[in-house]
Amino acid sequence: MNFLPRVLLPCLVWALLSLWATGVQAKPPMVLDVVRGDDDYPPFEMMVGGKPTGMHVDMVEAAAKSLGMGVRWTSLPWKRALMMVEAGQADAVTYISRTPEREAWAVFFEGNKLSTAEIRFIARKEDAARLAFTGELPGFLEKNSLLAIRGFQFGKAEIDKAKRIEASSMDDLVRRLSAGHAAVAVVNWSDFSAAYEDRAEFASFVALQPAIASTRNYIAFSSVRGHTELAQRFAEALSRFKQSPAYAKLQKRYHLTRSEP
Repeated sequence: MNFLPRVLLPCLVWALLSLWATGVQAKPPMVLDVVRGDDDYPPFEMMVGGKPTGMHVDMVEAAAKSLGMGVRWTSLPWKRALMMVEAGQADAVTYISRTPEREAWAVFFEGNKLSTAEIRFIARKEDAARLAFTGELPGFLEKNSLLAIRGFQFGKAEIDKAKRIEASSMDDLVRRLSAGHAAVAVVNWSDFSAAYEDRAEFASFVALQPAIASTRNYIAFSSVRGHTELAQRFAEALSRFKQSPAYAKLQKRYHLTRSEP
């Protein structure tokens, strides 16, 4: 007579614990832990007075506020920032491009797009004349050594999987390219031009034509933390914000016009 309850009790406890855990996981955080790369990428993300600021920062905070959430920012070396989200130690990461590898651990929605950018090769002026780039990547990369920032992916398999010399930051990339460590470097053109157009080094480089690709930059959410539903809600909130007068004001505030090479 007591056999059935003894068998069912552990199952009932397990089921209740599973429901409780699911409920906890589905509950959105009151403060969103967002990580970002610790380089400056004006006007999208940069440190001012020890605090992150820029177009992306303002967009994320506006969408979070509309969902009743705060945002806690942490700036880290880029590869470490990615590892934090992959391991479930942060809720989301900004300024990330979408690739099949990243979709294994991060949740992307089109509504969570923060900006777009052109990906280009840059080279020293004295080298540009001999670097005939027609847009055909395999042959060009076979002949020319490549420099890129560690951990950066650009959504083009030929670039992302190519043998390359890795720089620790944009400044390091510029130093290495200036010293001739590689024939070309691959960069997000808006990041590079915004950071360097007022510096002497900018005149030393040429952007090769045509552009390699156009890429979209997102805020992506942690799969390990079960944030698919949160990512969807955030995408809806961000999409609404992009239709608002406040978004238009932000664009004017940050003088967002495309920098051409």
